[in-house]
Amino acid sequence: MSEFQPIGLQHKQLFDETMLSEPSQSSSESFGNVFLWDILCRRNVARLGDRRGVEFLCPRGTFYAYPSGAGPLAPAVEALRERAAGQGVGLCFHGVLPVQRDALEEAFPGRFIFREDRDNFDYLYSLETMATLSGKKLHGKRNFCNRFEATYDWRFEALSPALFDDCRALPLKWEAEKNGGNEEENEAIERVFRHWDELGFLGGVLYVGETPAAFTIAEPLRPDTMDVHFEKARDDVPGAYPMVAREFARLLRRTRPEVLYLNREEDMGLPNLRKAKEEWYPLSLLEKYTAVWNEP
Repeated sequence: MSEFQPIGLQHKQLFDETMLSEPSQSSSESFGNVFLWDILCRRNVARLGDRRGVEFLCPRGTFYAYPSGAGPLAPAVEALRERAAGQGVGLCFHGVLPVQRDALEEAFPGRFIFREDRDNFDYLYSLETMATLSGKKLHGKRNFCNRFEATYDWRFEALSPALFDDCRALPLKWEAEKNGGNEEENEAIERVFRHWDELGFLGGVLYVGETPAAFTIAEPLRPDTMDVHFEKARDDVPGAYPMVAREFARLLRRTRPEVLYLNREEDMGLPNLRKAKEEWYPLSLLEKYTAVWNEP
């Protein structure tokens, strides 16, 4: 067992190792989501044998990630129980998948209370469907793309450091238009740009003429699944959102034929975001649970 340390790039290797041992399609399991959003609440990481421990010290309370990896589960859970007690809290896991829930119940029968966390279910989509927009249900998305292609001189480029400044221009434009903007999200995107080579992310930029209209950034999860972390588009360019989603799927189809699924993450219980994700007709929702240790 190692000591808990603030999340850093040095922990990516641990995430990569445990993802190989326990492949997952969950955005909660990605290194990017732990590393990039440390600006919202502090995250600490430790190696627990062949498993990983992740601690979240947030204003709403302290909680932990399920200790993914290989080897016996019980010692890792007990180590996290001890850590939680040292923080003056009970052990609570967020983002627990059904298979992980079953493993916790098998290792500690009746000791956890499980609560479904619908607001944090991940939306999983077929890459092929996103690339083709085939089927009656997606005719609206196809129409937006068709109008976009008929209206604009456009191109789509794979994201690279040479295009980072173009991407930066979009959130800054939003801040002026929206009288505020999302400062934390902009900082998370800046972290991606600062550590692009180390993170191994992929993305793309949609241009109208020479002006950026949208960009997207994603992280490989398991070989067949990409986690889409960011998708940003100009509000004043109709069709930019479906176009950047479609073109990124097509880029992956050409360059990463092993990728079959896109995880477009959760809706956080926001009605407009839930509606927007449902309008893409996901293949499935990835269930997640909160698991709370129940002291006898």
